[in-house]
Amino acid sequence: MGGMSCEIYQKEFLFILVDSGNAVWNSIGIRSICKTGNTGIVRNSSRKQSDSEVERIKNRNITSFTLTGSEDKLYTYKIRSYLKQGNKTLYSPSSKALEIKTAPGKPVITRIRVREESGTLIKWKKIKTAEGYQIFRSESEDRGYKRIDIVSGNTTFSYTDTGTVSGKTYYYRIRAYVRNQGNVVYSELSDPAEAVMRKTIMIGDSRTDMMKDVVENDNITWICEVGMGYKWLRDTALKTLQEQMKGNEDIFVWLGVNDVYNISNYISLLNEEIPKWKAQGADVYIVAVGQVTKDPYVTNEEIEDFNARMKKEVAGAKYADLYSYLKKQGYKTTDGTHYDNETTWKIYRYLMSFVS
Repeated sequence: MGGMSCEIYQKEFLFILVDSGNAVWNSIGIRSICKTGNTGIVRNSSRKQSDSEVERIKNRNITSFTLTGSEDKLYTYKIRSYLKQGNKTLYSPSSKALEIKTAPGKPVITRIRVREESGTLIKWKKIKTAEGYQIFRSESEDRGYKRIDIVSGNTTFSYTDTGTVSGKTYYYRIRAYVRNQGNVVYSELSDPAEAVMRKTIMIGDSRTDMMKDVVENDNITWICEVGMGYKWLRDTALKTLQEQMKGNEDIFVWLGVNDVYNISNYISLLNEEIPKWKAQGADVYIVAVGQVTKDPYVTNEEIEDFNARMKKEVAGAKYADLYSYLKKQGYKTTDGTHYDNETTWKIYRYLMSFVS
């Protein structure tokens, strides 16, 4: 046993073939030398697991081999030689461990959001073993992709592209990578994802109408009218909304201060309509009714009850808790019901934070 040893003395990597933008990982090649006897290869797919033999080479003249692993794995390889003596098998000490990361899995883009004022936001799912992600962009879905940036590390899974031109259509793909002994191993490129400019639609009463006048943002579609509530939403606003929708909208519904008693009607109507909007590609946000100071028709206690039911019982929408936000940030009204310009700007920025 004293003269029998084995070591990995050279690593060869057969990782990647790039053809028309598609990266394909194949296998790992390891070259070894054993001074005595035949060779066995031991692999461990996790530091917490015990070693297991994955290959046994009976020809002592063979000094290289290829093993195929799964995507997105970390394998530890060792080699040892062995001799047969009668019914016994004698093993050398194992070589030093060689850690190999296989190619990351194919990334999946989960969302693309385009805002004229802030650029294109791309989000993707985390790949377990990735050490970074490359971002590719093209003006054609099936060709011409160029790398525009790299997101290093495996803690950030979004990227904002500010280098686009308004009016053009762009497509994005993501590729993950790992490093092995100085070599870079790439995943397959994600499926293409089209960046479509999203539109914001604000539905509301006089508070929304005032925000429209204060912020003067013509990129937003404003569906609002002074003194309105549930019946106006049902009979007028929904028809206008359908005329405006193209399937890529962020819809904010900010109603109720004028008719908190219609809470059950609001819930029933919204639970009927929201699935239709989402089926067309919209995201929906229910905005909590904000506080009043001296409104003769509604109290903050009634508003809190209204908000609680909307949050709990309206399904399929995200909830923008404006009431809690204003309670923390402070607010001022001009007449007990309507907010001053400073507060209106606070509300606008808060709502835009959900989509920017």
